[in-house]
Amino acid sequence: MFLIEDKNFLTEEQKSDLNNYVLGNNDKKIVSQIPYFIQPDATPKEGVLPFPLLTHVLIHRPEDRTDEKLFNSEYGSFFLDMVKNFFKKNNINYKEILRLCLNFTFNNGYKKSRVHVDHEYTHKQLIVYLNNCDPKSYTVIKNNKKEIKIRPEKYKGVCFDGVKHYHISPTYNYRLVLVCTFR
Repeated sequence: MFLIEDKNFLTEEQKSDLNNYVLGNNDKKIVSQIPYFIQPDATPKEGVLPFPLLTHVLIHRPEDRTDEKLFNSEYGSFFLDMVKNFFKKNNINYKEILRLCLNFTFNNGYKKSRVHVDHEYTHKQLIVYLNNCDPKSYTVIKNNKKEIKIRPEKYKGVCFDGVKHYHISPTYNYRLVLVCTFR
């Protein structure tokens, strides 16, 4: 199974901008400038109970795009540059970014998200952990009959095949990740 974990691909400037403007961790007490929107589920499926979360879509899925614009958000290029840093450092070639979004999850009463695949077609996935959160809010990748648990760590990226996965809800604080799917 294809799996890469990398804790050292962001520039110091990107880390500083994340801390100051995305997480709101600066001496000016500025909170995050990025708006998040409630979504019943990141990957809705008919007949399945939702897993509510907050999201900010940077690049819509191809099937949801309504115009020729790549970005749905003014923050798209900043986060796409982070993704490109990961790809370059880890020698990953890509043809197309399928989706790019921020997922903000919290203790919403569910122990875990539902097991899902982000697209019904072949793809790969990159998750970048953007904050320090409950270290037990693992991303769990299902590989045949075994499960691979990825511990969330601020600034860590994990890239894997577009296979079934889920995450454990944080019991405290929140979990903010950048999700990129690509082929």
